[in-house]
Amino acid sequence: MSGDRRTLRVRLLLTVLLPVMLLSVAMTGVSLFRGARVADGEIAERGLAIVRFLAPAAEYGVISGSRGSLDGLMQALQAQSDVAAAVLYDRGGEELARMGEPVLDDAAEARSASAAVPLRRQGQRAAFAAPVMSVPVEVDELAGAEPALAPLPVGWVYVELDTRAYDARWRATVLTAIGLATGAVVLAMLLAIRLANVVGAPVARLVDAVQRMARGDLDVQVSGRAGSEELYTLQQGFNSMARSIANAHKTLQARIEQATARLAHQALHDPLTALPNRRAFEQALEKMLAASHRAGDRGALCFMDLDHFKPVNDTGGHAAGDALLRVVADLIRSRLRSGDIVCRVGGDEFALILHGCTADDAGRIADDLCAAVRDLRFEWEGREYRIGASIGFAMIDGSMDSVADIVRAADQACYTVKREGRGRARAWQPADAAAPPPEE
Repeated sequence: MSGDRRTLRVRLLLTVLLPVMLLSVAMTGVSLFRGARVADGEIAERGLAIVRFLAPAAEYGVISGSRGSLDGLMQALQAQSDVAAAVLYDRGGEELARMGEPVLDDAAEARSASAAVPLRRQGQRAAFAAPVMSVPVEVDELAGAEPALAPLPVGWVYVELDTRAYDARWRATVLTAIGLATGAVVLAMLLAIRLANVVGAPVARLVDAVQRMARGDLDVQVSGRAGSEELYTLQQGFNSMARSIANAHKTLQARIEQATARLAHQALHDPLTALPNRRAFEQALEKMLAASHRAGDRGALCFMDLDHFKPVNDTGGHAAGDALLRVVADLIRSRLRSGDIVCRVGGDEFALILHGCTADDAGRIADDLCAAVRDLRFEWEGREYRIGASIGFAMIDGSMDSVADIVRAADQACYTVKREGRGRARAWQPADAAAPPPEE
């Protein structure tokens, strides 16, 4: 009988310990697997976000060869603790600027990137590259017959991330998972005999909860009455661990959504003036045109071209030109209504979408903007500059069938204003379509 009881105790111990050990291994494996994917995802997300931001930011410096602009970008990267090295290349693969000492740098591999991509990872470095794209500006858009020019790569950005911080978090996750698994096994060994008669239902609930967690249900909780105080404690410990994992997952998801929102904002806004860019302008205009056809909404599209802007750039430098563009952007915003939209669509070109207005309303708003720009006194390094604005506008009232027609009409009206003397606003008229572009 003594031997039978010992055998039964061993069997009961194995019956309790084996599932607990398997469950601990499963939970640890799930945690490690998810932790590895999260760590790799964080590295890839961080690296791609940096090169996607750096590529358009470096466009001006790569094209102009401005050393100050490129050095400024490198200094900004130095402030990022996880950026170990970065290199900017021109179209021919020549190095323009460098930060740190790249370990995995391969100019040919970086130049093969046609979009923001991860290159390779080795040791404690992960490499990423992206092309610096430039869209050629079409001066003559009267006929509208020429196809849109495709973006061209004018250089490449190459960034290496130091992955030690991510690896450290990964190691902490590994140790935590192993510690939790070890604690669960030790606890099961201590409670195995006492749990033998009451373990069935509570363990079944634990098994079900772990299986649901392995399937991706991170909000799982173990419910039901435990057969003893010890089982109740075990259930609460599992629930606490599940809540911690679920909260960590939600926190990570929230960070991903925030990063996605920032990238989406950057994709639709001009980094210099913070105004919506050409892509956002096209989307807003398409929406306005659809509303005019569907609900009879009325509005106007205005193209504003700054007069005498080039002398500011030539005399005061690009820094003066950039500062003036920001001043003009603020001025336009302050003169428009809350429902109107102003976008920067080119170097010194702005597009205004006016909602709910007649041709007279649009004319008054455009005239007011011309007067405000004409009265602007811009001072830079002790020198005062005067500029003007030429505005052409076309009505969005359902009379035109496509966005291209409206854009062409407003553009032609603006060309007519510049040809006839600049500095004022003018509505589009059919005769504008036959007029040649103005002399620059």
